[in-house]
Amino acid sequence: MDLMFANKKLSRAHQRIADYISKNVDDIPYMVEEDLAKACQVSISTVSRFWAEIGSQSLKDFRQRVKDEVMISPARKLQSAFDKWSPSSGATASLLAGADYLQQSAARLVQAEFDRGVNMLASGRTVYLYGPGSAESLSALMDFRLTRFGVQVRRLDRGGHELFDSLVHIADQDVIVIFGFVSESPEMKVLFDFATARGCKTLLITDLVVSDMIDKADMSIYTARGQLWEFHSMVAPIAMVEALVVAVGKLREQEALANGEELHQLRRRYEKWLPKRV
Repeated sequence: MDLMFANKKLSRAHQRIADYISKNVDDIPYMVEEDLAKACQVSISTVSRFWAEIGSQSLKDFRQRVKDEVMISPARKLQSAFDKWSPSSGATASLLAGADYLQQSAARLVQAEFDRGVNMLASGRTVYLYGPGSAESLSALMDFRLTRFGVQVRRLDRGGHELFDSLVHIADQDVIVIFGFVSESPEMKVLFDFATARGCKTLLITDLVVSDMIDKADMSIYTARGQLWEFHSMVAPIAMVEALVVAVGKLREQEALANGEELHQLRRRYEKWLPKRV
């Protein structure tokens, strides 16, 4: 389905529609424009104008394209099974939903692109992390893990003019990791533009499949987090961060192992003063 929107210059509202369709293609044959407008939180007229932007005459015409070109995905079948769980299942249903996000992310993962992202992280002079809001936890996790492997890591300020204080230190050998979820913020616009001007690389981790950010980034990796109207899960993004970190550690294996051994010795030497807390 992504190919239907390739090389299309879409407005932000139309990007939301394209992103929704890409993630829920199996539902489209059974939807009307009112359903799509409600799901994407846009007006019906916006949905009506969308079809011409992607080369279709109408929703009916687009539905036929979907029926002709798309098979029901395994992830969708699995989701249907999850929907049958009783609300009383509580935590069990929540855990299963997290497993579905992992499966969706794995289904869209291209190993060659993932490897490119790993090489960027492993070869950069310094890795700068930008994760606003709930993504701050992802920045903290990646910072903690990569630092142990000897990677130089710095976290960027959340936003506003404080961001500029960090940008002046970024060089062309550096990498900026951007956790860009839901939409592109003004700070992210600045980071992408700055990276282009400075000549450094950008790695985007996102839950969008159609966005201007994807075109701006040197490398992008998709992680599923749920629909617009749902509580956004961080299960898949955390798993993706862990996968990236392990792969980087493998590339820097000797240094990572040496740092791990030195850390062990430091803990033993100073255990009396700084005991490990359980």
